[in-house]
Amino acid sequence: MESSLAKIMTGGRRRWRAALAVIVCAGLAACGSSGSSASTSSHSPVKVGYLLPLTGVFTKNGTSEQNGFKLGLKHFGTSVDGHPIQVTYANDQGEPAVSLSDARQLVTSTHVQVIEGPLVSSAIAAVAPYVLSRGIPEDDLYLASPEQAAAYTRYGTGFTSDWDGFAGTTIGGRWAYQTMHWRHVTTVGLGISYGWQGVGGFAAEFTKLGGRIDKMIWVPSDSVDMSSFVSSIPRSTQAVFVVLSGTQAANFVNAYQSFGLKKTIPLMGITTLTDQAALPAENPAAAAGVITDSQYCDGNPSAVNQAFANSYHSAYGVYPSYYSEAGYTKAEILVDALKSLHGNVTSEKALSAAMRAVTFTAPRGPVVLSHVTWSPIENQYICKVENVGGTMRNVPVLTFTAVPPWGTLTHAEWAPIFAKTAVSPPSY
Repeated sequence: MESSLAKIMTGGRRRWRAALAVIVCAGLAACGSSGSSASTSSHSPVKVGYLLPLTGVFTKNGTSEQNGFKLGLKHFGTSVDGHPIQVTYANDQGEPAVSLSDARQLVTSTHVQVIEGPLVSSAIAAVAPYVLSRGIPEDDLYLASPEQAAAYTRYGTGFTSDWDGFAGTTIGGRWAYQTMHWRHVTTVGLGISYGWQGVGGFAAEFTKLGGRIDKMIWVPSDSVDMSSFVSSIPRSTQAVFVVLSGTQAANFVNAYQSFGLKKTIPLMGITTLTDQAALPAENPAAAAGVITDSQYCDGNPSAVNQAFANSYHSAYGVYPSYYSEAGYTKAEILVDALKSLHGNVTSEKALSAAMRAVTFTAPRGPVVLSHVTWSPIENQYICKVENVGGTMRNVPVLTFTAVPPWGTLTHAEWAPIFAKTAVSPPSY
């Protein structure tokens, strides 16, 4: 079973030699320095730092991404040509200040050779410029700011392997206007760059086509009870578009049904509104039929995704969230790049170049990096929550192939909106 799965995932690539246990640290205290990154020993480890929220509001998201990365290492290799991959997982709590402090310790004390970037967009914006300026490669989850993209180009040692807030949401805005024929909607978004950009992308395309935003509602990142936000939605609005994740997403979907809105006002959102980091906590009746614009749908019928999703379910008892797929893909990129270096990282710049050059088909679909933003050109989907064999899944109903980071906007239209929403909410 495992060898056939690895064959599907790697397109027949040979399995990596030798397997060693991954070093896992919930924090940094137990993980000290173990030498220089420039070691040329035949058994020198590859030191990886991984910043994740393992406590707090985004715990489920962080755990899902960590599980995906661990499964990826299990499938693609925990060592490459005799060089063990050592991973220090640092709990940044989803807080930018904590994440930056953890990143500094990973770089200066643990002497990591690559960082798998933070999960929360505001933490990414704080960490990426520091890490990249130190010459350390960083594979980020999300493209959060123009400064981050500029640092990728300036230092040549970083990229975003998963997504940005515009590719999917501009597709969603166009679909809402042209297919659903909605003409005025309300948006609800997390009050940080992730929410501002997701809502901003949707609103930019929706209003460009002639739509109107009735009201924009912003949710603080530490809010758990969604009742006040749901109750402030105008009952006259035609539909609601939501950019929330994890616990907040689950609580919102449940509250939306409890307040009776689901029967009268269609609910749509970004990937994370109903991905598997949130969906198991959502009432099946509340989640059924909810639409998302997504770069990953766990119910995608492709052979690569089915192999991954079923393997993840076997390992963890749940289907993968978008965070799980992102972590899994990060592992494949890292191992593939290390293979080209024979596992011996004598230059972080060479490792970054090798990681940037990796192209393959992930569970979400083909992944190629844009050399403008160093973030993915990839498929985007319109997904619907359905009961599949007794389990609520996100099933793609429409596919848009090879969507650029700026989505349906032109690069010239996107750039100023991206800059604004990196630091403040959009206004429409």
